[in-house]
Amino acid sequence: MSKLKDLSVENFIAETASDSPAPGGGSVAAQVAALGAALGEMVYNLTKDKKSFAELSDENKTAIKADYAALNALREELVLLIDEDTVAFNTFMAALRLPKDTEEEIEARKAAMAHAAIVSMKVPLDTAGKSLQILKHMDSLARYGNKNCISDAGVGAFLARAAVESAVMNVRINLSSVKDQDVANQAEASCKCYQQEAEKLCTEIIKEVYQKI
Repeated sequence: MSKLKDLSVENFIAETASDSPAPGGGSVAAQVAALGAALGEMVYNLTKDKKSFAELSDENKTAIKADYAALNALREELVLLIDEDTVAFNTFMAALRLPKDTEEEIEARKAAMAHAAIVSMKVPLDTAGKSLQILKHMDSLARYGNKNCISDAGVGAFLARAAVESAVMNVRINLSSVKDQDVANQAEASCKCYQQEAEKLCTEIIKEVYQKI
């Protein structure tokens, strides 16, 4: 199978709609987050040559450029997570199919499933964290971006917020299979933190956008 990131938009959607359980919500969350970052980058590229940008303080221009560079890196990382999420799911399914006819096989299967559960939880947790980072770097673009495309910063923020929530859901569906309680508790704490911060940041960004349109 081709890498999901290399599929056309139409083919990715069709593959998601098929009877195959992967790609699923985790891969889609990563895709959506990458699109959110891309919209932030677009706003920067449509702002950087404008007079209004040139009139900003050097400090503000440096900060905005840094946010753009961060969004660019996040987009590239999230594109990789589109496939990593599906690989993690397939790893869990492979562990589930291992034989369990002998005591040795049962123990090997348990160990493989425990490992696969942690991997399947960590990938969407990574997606949620990176999606939150998008919101942290979108604020300056909503504040100083070209007014003609400022709504795109808002859409990007909404996509990043949706990706946080979606990825967190994919973390939590895997938590019951994680036997290491410390790992599970830490993941749950991270999820709550990501959700709370994402809600706050997105609300602030959208408020800023609506003040300009």
